[in-house]
Amino acid sequence: MDKDAEKLKDLYARAAGLDENLPGDLLQKLKTYGDILSLTGKLHAAALSDWKMAEAIRKETISKCFTYNPNGTAKEREMQAEFAASEHRKAEAQAEASCMRWRNAYNSTTEIINILKIQLRDMKDLDKGGI
Repeated sequence: MDKDAEKLKDLYARAAGLDENLPGDLLQKLKTYGDILSLTGKLHAAALSDWKMAEAIRKETISKCFTYNPNGTAKEREMQAEFAASEHRKAEAQAEASCMRWRNAYNSTTEIINILKIQLRDMKDLDKGGI
């Protein structure tokens, strides 16, 4: 993921260096943000996989603890199982946060692309004498 993060950093730097007032640069910026969108989608998918794996490990831990500990009431066994899975719950929360971060980055990039498309359309309209 470090390689992808470095590539993402380079893409953002490239996009920042382009002038949105020049049609050629604007088109290049759209392409660059398309590359960013593709990469953030990949990172979101990887983070989602990590999140779901962490969730599966937590649930497996709870079920094993509950199943293999026949002592106590159902509520006591449930609490012991939850306690045993607490570290897995924390890992799951971190994985979920990472997933949401990449989903938000994906959505933000989509909005930036839409804004740039509108700017390009407006430039085209101005060239035809429109406002």
